[in-house]
Amino acid sequence: MPRNSKSQNYHLSNAFSSQLIVRSWVMSTGFRKNNPFKSLITYTLFFGIFAIAVALHSAWTYYDISLPLSSPSSNVSSYHETSEFREFPEHATKWTAVISNGKIIASPVLVEDAIYVVVGRTSGEGRIQAMSSWDGSILWDHSLSGVSDFSPVVAEDVIFISLRSGLLVALDRHNGKELWSFQAESFINGPPIVEDGVIYLAAVKIYALDAVTGEVRWTRKAPKDVSSHLALSQGVLAFVGFDGVLRLFDADKGKPKFEYPIWFPFSDQLLASKSLLIVTGGGANIHAIDIRSVDIPYERAMRSVWERLWLWGMAPSPTVPRGYLWHNGTLQGVEAKAFVADGNFVYVGIEDAKLSDSSGQIVALDLSDGQVRWRTFLDSFPISAHLVGQEGLLVATSAGQLHFLSKSSGFQSHHVELGLKLVAPPGLGHNQLVVADNSGTIRSLK
Repeated sequence: MPRNSKSQNYHLSNAFSSQLIVRSWVMSTGFRKNNPFKSLITYTLFFGIFAIAVALHSAWTYYDISLPLSSPSSNVSSYHETSEFREFPEHATKWTAVISNGKIIASPVLVEDAIYVVVGRTSGEGRIQAMSSWDGSILWDHSLSGVSDFSPVVAEDVIFISLRSGLLVALDRHNGKELWSFQAESFINGPPIVEDGVIYLAAVKIYALDAVTGEVRWTRKAPKDVSSHLALSQGVLAFVGFDGVLRLFDADKGKPKFEYPIWFPFSDQLLASKSLLIVTGGGANIHAIDIRSVDIPYERAMRSVWERLWLWGMAPSPTVPRGYLWHNGTLQGVEAKAFVADGNFVYVGIEDAKLSDSSGQIVALDLSDGQVRWRTFLDSFPISAHLVGQEGLLVATSAGQLHFLSKSSGFQSHHVELGLKLVAPPGLGHNQLVVADNSGTIRSLK
């Protein structure tokens, strides 16, 4: 049969159509499988999603975008009365008291007209006593279910005691009646901190409780547990873990903010002074860190690569780590402890040797750069330093000496021999100074 000319022309035109030509080229070249434009779009989408995820993670880490917690039921804070101690005490003894069957291992606490002392080294001996600051008579006595290694903390009408068992007890400070208690999961490191109606504890977790009711506001697992006491300043909690890493948490919600590795053996006490956090420890190392620091995501990983390249001679020297302010490792001694700071100096005690009768030093470092401004050598190592009045610094040593120094120059005006060895720093307040030895003898100086 003769072919239809129209049909032949139709197939001929379709054979040379642009659609068929493109389709034939796609089939012969595999364009669909190896389309560069398609790969570019895929990679762009992938990196776009990755960048958005990094940005969201960075925002979550750097900024606090979570919902606020309800306000605590009060605004009570820890009581501090040392500001009322205006002049150095005389050597004259105001009164002496002996606590029967009581071994004291923590500092007495003076609040208005009362002195609070935790005694006992075994669970059967543990108790807290309130004494009159006027004559040392017993106001009340409360038995504890365990032993406390730390001084009690007073916030308005409540006194808090942390026990080795992880139990926190809240008592009415006027009569010793128990108000509430809280059981942590492990031993509590250091005394609690009470600030703006919230009490903070450090154990295997960091706890924030309502200071009046004991209700848990938040808890946060501490990586590698907690090896130091807590420090609090400008809404930031600071502690060091058993891995030697300093960690900063937001005090309001417990959100981790910053991590900083400490390369020397550290003491269990941190000192916070406004935006500065002072870490001290073995080898008389003293390190200042900005407590306002916040981690930038992936910065540590990038810095690690940078440091490796620098060691291989392939990159310039790394900049100082985030949070670093200054470090002083030039002081001679086996251990340093920061006691107190004012607007200009931080006052640090140095232990010269690990001996019971070791000598020591008290050193004033400039808060701005960590340089030594003055240094005073002592016959025994210092266990505390207190600011007194406008120009005074009262330093207590383990051998029972009280040294009265000028805080601006370190010049010693005089010193007092107490005649007893101190196991804990003296308590100051209400224009008197109270010292205690481990046998249970308490002496008030006026």
